[in-house]
Amino acid sequence: MIQRRKASRLRQRLRDLESRLSSLLRSLIAEREPLVRGAFQAHGTRCGKPNCKCLQGALHPTAVLVVSEEGERRNIYVRTVDRQDLKRRNERYRRFRQSRAEIATVGAEILGFVDELLEALIEPYSPQQRGRPRKRIRKRRKPPQ
Repeated sequence: MIQRRKASRLRQRLRDLESRLSSLLRSLIAEREPLVRGAFQAHGTRCGKPNCKCLQGALHPTAVLVVSEEGERRNIYVRTVDRQDLKRRNERYRRFRQSRAEIATVGAEILGFVDELLEALIEPYSPQQRGRPRKRIRKRRKPPQ
């Protein structure tokens, strides 16, 4: 009886994980816009001109996209007109990657619960013997004369 309750709880957990996995997959499949790989970074810089406002602390806004190419980091300057669009595409890329990582985690959890459910459902086979087993007695036929 305990195994049946455990199996029931495991099935419910699997249903919950199935729902979560389905939701994650729907969000990935629904993605239609192009994504931009890398890390978008906006920060301020100083230009070095002697009479510029950046010397008093009002830094010039700048943005870069940090990408890894062939194992090396590369900073790509992002033009002012492209910043909003690039930032939006990069944020969607990050959400996509996060969902992908969560799918891997949920998949591992599902496999763990499936293994537990298998263990909860397995029962050893033991043949039911009623009384003493009968011996089969063969009657000998007389050879024809």
